[in-house]
Amino acid sequence: MALVAALLLPWGAKPLPAVQRLVDVQQVPSDTLHDVAVTTFERGRPVIYYNPGLLQQVGPLLAAFFLAHEYGHVRYGHAGAALLKGDGEFTVLRQRQELEADCYATRLLADQNPEAIEAALRFFTRMGPFRFDSLHPSGSQRAAKILACLPAGTDPLNTSTTVRP
Repeated sequence: MALVAALLLPWGAKPLPAVQRLVDVQQVPSDTLHDVAVTTFERGRPVIYYNPGLLQQVGPLLAAFFLAHEYGHVRYGHAGAALLKGDGEFTVLRQRQELEADCYATRLLADQNPEAIEAALRFFTRMGPFRFDSLHPSGSQRAAKILACLPAGTDPLNTSTTVRP
C-alpha cells in the first residue's frame, strides 16, 4: 500500500520515508519526462524519475506496477541504461532487463496489490505486438512474462483468488 501511496502524492510532495528506505531510492517528479518513469544512478545512489501527469493518466493500479517495475531495475542493477539508445546485442540485453523488471514487479505485488498485476496484464495484452521502442519488448511478450512470473496457484484472470485443483 505504501508503494501506491507514494505514487498518489501531489506534485512536489516528498515520497513516504518508508518507501524511500525500501532500497534507499530517491524518487523525483519530473513533468518533462517523456516516459512514465526511468531509473538511473546519480552519485552511486539509485534515482527513479517519474512523470506525475503520466502516472495520473494511467491510473493508480498501473502506476503501482510501473513503479514496482522501476524498483526491479534498481534491484537487478539495470539502472541508467534505459537512457541510452542501442542496437544489436545491447537491444536484446535491454529487452531482457525490461522483462526481468516486469517479473520483479509481479512477484512484489502478488500479495500486496494483485489488482495492479491485473491492470498490467490488461494493458500489455491490449498492446499486443506494439513496442514503445527497440529497447522494450512487445506488449505480448511482457504480458507472457507477467503470467510466467505469477506465484504458483494464482489465477491470472483474478490474481487475488488462488486456483483450486
